Amino acid sequence: MTTMATDIDSLPQDLLVELCVSIVSSSPTPREDIMRLRASCRRFREASKARKVGQCMPVRRERAFRWLDAKGYIAFLHSCAECGNLEASLILGLDEVYNRKRKSLGLHHLHKAMKGGHRVAAYTLGIILFQDLQTQQLGVKTLNKLVAMDLPGGPSAHESLISGDVIIATCRREAASAMRDITWMRLHLRPRGPCTNRLCGIVENPDKADPWSGEESFRFCSQLCRWTHELYKFSKLT
Repeated sequence: MTTMATDIDSLPQDLLVELCVSIVSSSPTPREDIMRLRASCRRFREASKARKVGQCMPVRRERAFRWLDAKGYIAFLHSCAECGNLEASLILGLDEVYNRKRKSLGLHHLHKAMKGGHRVAAYTLGIILFQDLQTQQLGVKTLNKLVAMDLPGGPSAHESLISGDVIIATCRREAASAMRDITWMRLHLRPRGPCTNRLCGIVENPDKADPWSGEESFRFCSQLCRWTHELYKFSKLT
């Protein structure tokens, strides 16, 4: 034990931090593993508390923790979010909006994640804003920025090769999955009336779906119609 402690003491702190990051990134139970690591020795306890470890914590893998200890799970998310964990901010935002009915605080968390470049948070924020007439135009602006990939961090190399519609389809699925994880609620929307423009909502190319998303491309007469269509598609997945 003394030899092991001496060996660890000889390692630089940044290397121990990277080791902690590697462990949480690959572990199916990252929170439990990091707690065990903290209990092993002083050096690992210090390294595991580094901001980078909390930032890289894969919080979605800890879904079961929520049902075992709801308060502990939320505290865990807050500690990760304070380290800059964008996924934690997304989940906190959904929890505040749909479970705790504190919309303003939820939007704050989602906006924080979006500013960090989190695409799904931007989609979720846009959809929530779009549902309220008072913030509908801001929702349209947010969703249009996502389509144009005009978000902090810019598009990744992969994203630059695909269309904005594919980004929206991907974000829709991931946002719905995150929402199902954090709440039992479903979006119940009133049946929408048809647009007065008979060409609105028609499929542009009936014989060819997008090869990336498998979805058809629609033509709309306005941004309002386009994002109303998207809102209803999202609601069907929740």
